[in-house]
Amino acid sequence: MEFLAENLVGFGDLNAGKENIEKNFINWTSGDETIDSFIQKKQLRYNGNDAVFEWIPYNELINIKEIENNCLTTAIWKKGPLFYDKDEKEWIRESYEKVILRFLYNLQDITDEFINKVESYLLKFSHGKYGISQNPDTKVYILVFDNHYFRSYCKKCGDKYEHSYIWCKTCILSLLKNNFTNWTSGNEKIDEVIQKRQSKINNYEDTVLEWIPYNELIYIKEAGENDFAVAIWTEGPLTYSFIRMRYIRIPRVKVCLKQLHNPQEITNDEFESLTRGCYGISQNPDTKIYFLIFSYEYFNEYCEKCGCKYNKFEDIRMRWCKQCQINNFKNNFTKWTSGNEKIDEIIQKRQLKIDRYNDIIVEWIPYNELIAIKEIGNDILPTATWTEGPLSYDSGDRKFVRKSYETVFLKYLYNLQDITEEFLNEVL
Repeated sequence: MEFLAENLVGFGDLNAGKENIEKNFINWTSGDETIDSFIQKKQLRYNGNDAVFEWIPYNELINIKEIENNCLTTAIWKKGPLFYDKDEKEWIRESYEKVILRFLYNLQDITDEFINKVESYLLKFSHGKYGISQNPDTKVYILVFDNHYFRSYCKKCGDKYEHSYIWCKTCILSLLKNNFTNWTSGNEKIDEVIQKRQSKINNYEDTVLEWIPYNELIYIKEAGENDFAVAIWTEGPLTYSFIRMRYIRIPRVKVCLKQLHNPQEITNDEFESLTRGCYGISQNPDTKIYFLIFSYEYFNEYCEKCGCKYNKFEDIRMRWCKQCQINNFKNNFTKWTSGNEKIDEIIQKRQLKIDRYNDIIVEWIPYNELIAIKEIGNDILPTATWTEGPLSYDSGDRKFVRKSYETVFLKYLYNLQDITEEFLNEVL
């Protein structure tokens, strides 16, 4: 390409410059007619955008830095790329340009497959496609790109990033797959569930489901009357670091443990649902009980006591569980009575219809809890002080508490001594 360097740089006309490029065909060769033809066609279609696609002699590439066994590496191109500057209306070479080399290890034979593969690599990269070279010793062909290539392609495997961030799905899946032999739960089905989930990882935000040895869980405390506990996971979950460009662990993370009953009877679809957002699975070696391990923030959406999902945003904010409250009411039915079955039934039904933390709770109120009763007049409701007071939800203590010595109004039901449908309608 010496001819181009001498006869185009400083030359002012694009079309005349392209004629010089065509005249220069006799002054270079890759040593392969197919590759020569491929490059020449690209040069004849040059329109002044980007750089001229060239055959680049390997000895023009210096300071080549091999990156392990990767197919991508960096180098300095002494001559540098050739551009037509439309603003200045002149041809320019940018010497000693830092470039990215993509080695075509598996494409030694120059066939249609070779050309198609090269074309596919070039089409995927919108700019900075400088040319083709070849290592004279190894005979490996090399595509040469500008230094921005690493923003779009993985340094290790050369695959294009599927997203705008630097995270290579191909490399991550390969890493996880190669690690399958380094762990086992001792249960084939559990291993299969974890491996399948790992193989479905799609972006850096996905939680990597793992087998978590039980001895990595310390300070285990039961969190409720059911199947939950909290613990500290000493190793901690995997999270992707863009600074280190790899997964790292966040040690000593507080986690939630949820018992997994009869895993052998759970279908694959059920496992898919159960392990969504889950850090991993573990097993107590003494009791043989399996656990699903979640972030402690799991309790932001699920009740710590019964495991039911909160129904509404307000329920999440207030940490109020409808199911637990209904269970509490049911368990308390035997601790009170009005002395009348129908009234008891009315109150119980109303309590079981509770839907929000701030719903008014209808109760049977013993008359002796009403003090300082004041009869004001025939047309005005009497007042009293309710010593125990109504139930009100305290989000701090996450339970209902009583507002004692509350002033209340009393409405006497003089004409409703018999418990009939009319009575029910009046009360409700």
